[in-house]
Amino acid sequence: MQRILEVEPYINATVERPFAEALAEAKEADALVASGNYTREQLALDKPLLGVPFSVKGLLKVKNLQCTSGSLLFKDHIATEDSTSVELMKKAGAIVIATTNCPEFGMDLETNNRVHGKTCNPYGVNRTPGGSSGGESALVGAAGSVIGIGNDLIGSIRVPCHFTGIYGHKPTMGLVSNGGVVPNPHPGMEMFISTGPMCRYAEDLIASMKVLSTHEETRLKFGKSVNFKKIKICYMTQIQSPLVAPVDSEILGGLKKAISYFETTYDVTSKEINVPLLYDTNRCVCSHISSPEDLKETEDLKEVMTQGKASHINVKTDLLKYLVGKSTFTRGPLVVMNFVRSSPLFNKNKTEFYKQMLNKLAKEFDHLLDEDTVLLMPTLPTSAPYHTEMMAYIPSTCYTSIFNILGLPSTQCPLGINRDGLPFGIQIVGRKYNDPLTIACAIEIRKEFGGWVQPGSY
Repeated sequence: MQRILEVEPYINATVERPFAEALAEAKEADALVASGNYTREQLALDKPLLGVPFSVKGLLKVKNLQCTSGSLLFKDHIATEDSTSVELMKKAGAIVIATTNCPEFGMDLETNNRVHGKTCNPYGVNRTPGGSSGGESALVGAAGSVIGIGNDLIGSIRVPCHFTGIYGHKPTMGLVSNGGVVPNPHPGMEMFISTGPMCRYAEDLIASMKVLSTHEETRLKFGKSVNFKKIKICYMTQIQSPLVAPVDSEILGGLKKAISYFETTYDVTSKEINVPLLYDTNRCVCSHISSPEDLKETEDLKEVMTQGKASHINVKTDLLKYLVGKSTFTRGPLVVMNFVRSSPLFNKNKTEFYKQMLNKLAKEFDHLLDEDTVLLMPTLPTSAPYHTEMMAYIPSTCYTSIFNILGLPSTQCPLGINRDGLPFGIQIVGRKYNDPLTIACAIEIRKEFGGWVQPGSY
């Protein structure tokens, strides 16, 4: 808690800090251990995270705390219940120490809103920590929290973790419940959102996923030993697609070094792959998350996003107000509500085409990724940009977003600090329900690269 108070003036990552309640819960945890009523084995089984502090992204409900979603429309909203993931963490004995900042409705890859302000990257306050889990990534990266809970639609866990040098896991579709998000996502987005953990130490992904997972067979595999001599490595160095940035040389070098580590340490072979269909990833993703038949007009989308709280607001007029700093909404929601269905990325007449494209991609990745195969590739082509620059890199989220709509697990793994003093990493992708293997590979890579590096210590 003291660490949060030290870093908060610089990064502005937190929304609520229920320190008094957390201290009371910590004393209860100490008393539980001291009582002798439970054996070490019983506590490990029933309360595996007893006394562990964690923080929660501001889109997820935490009972009796603000859940504003970064919007003026919800600035007075107090959650009356916990989101499913928070409930599971608390049941495992973990203690909420903070809720964290996010862009309005999670609709941006930078973390800034009119309620709580702008969050900064602990490795350089003039840089963004990303979004939409930017408050979480900044706080965890600054050593202010042990485990963070975020959620991910097109990279909203992995990209911020990449920018702040920490580990983050986007689970297999449906493996972790998304219940308890404010506002409720519209039907086209809901199935593609993944709730998952963010942390400084790769091993903590195992502990948190054991608690959060709903699939018992998968849960039992977390933490099991892996014979890395049986592992097969596929890798991808870049995605060729319109407006996608070239991969930075240090990220590419880190990727090749990680591949070489497995080759030399375990005598495995690697194979570079090329998936031409990924050229059209951004339009495919946009088609899938923007085209539910029950949302036919901009006004319908606005009503769902704001839970009916913005019926008095004309989003086109509010866009003009934004240009002079007078709008109710921030940039992200305004862009989504005004342009997502009229942009070059969305063509209603090609919905069926992109459904077929997704089916082809699913078959191709299913063929590439068996139970012993992982795919290593960039999380994003660049390290953290300056504030306000992230808009230019939205097309580059094709590296992460494709795995949301395919439903595949992906673990962001930090590889070090670049020439500008900024963290960078890669992602490890597996087939469905092979989350334990992608996390095990991240733990293995940490042996070579060292994992999280404390800001200012390099």
